[in-house]
Amino acid sequence: MEGKRVADGSAFQPDIPCSVYRLQHKRFRVSAVTKDSAKSSSESDEKIPSWARPDSDEPPPWARDEGKDGSSKQGFEVPFYVYLLASAITAIAAIGSIFEYANQKPVFGVLSSDSVFYTPLLGFFAFTGIPTSAFLWFKSVQAANKASEEQDRRDGYM
Repeated sequence: MEGKRVADGSAFQPDIPCSVYRLQHKRFRVSAVTKDSAKSSSESDEKIPSWARPDSDEPPPWARDEGKDGSSKQGFEVPFYVYLLASAITAIAAIGSIFEYANQKPVFGVLSSDSVFYTPLLGFFAFTGIPTSAFLWFKSVQAANKASEEQDRRDGYM
C-alpha cells in the first residue's frame, strides 16, 4: 500500500495529492450578528462585579483585608481543630477510665486497684470526661462555622 505523506507531516494519506488533501481540510467559520449582541457594553458590564473590570482599582473580596492592620482583632481565637483534638483526647481518656475500672487495672501503672483513690479518680475522669468531650466538640463546630462564615464574608458571598 503506497501513499504520500502530507506536507505538514501530520498524516499519511494513500494516493491523494497534497494539494487535494489541503483543500479538503479547510474549515470555514460562519458568524452571525443579532440585535441582542449589538447592545451597549454597559448592559453587559452590569453582570461583571466592580472589582473584576479591567479599569478598576478595587481589590477582589478575598484581598480586601490583607492590607489592614491586625489591631482590629480583639484577641486570639482558638482554631476549631484544637477544640476537636482536645475533644477526641478527652473522650479517649474517659472511655479508657471506664475500661480500667471494669478490668481493675492500675491507673497509669501507679495507682493500684486496692487504693482508696482508685474509684474516685477513675469516676472523676469518666463522669467529667464525657461531658467535657461533648462540650469541646460543640465548641469546635461553633469555631469551624465562625471561620467558614468569615471566609465567606471575605470572598463576597455574604
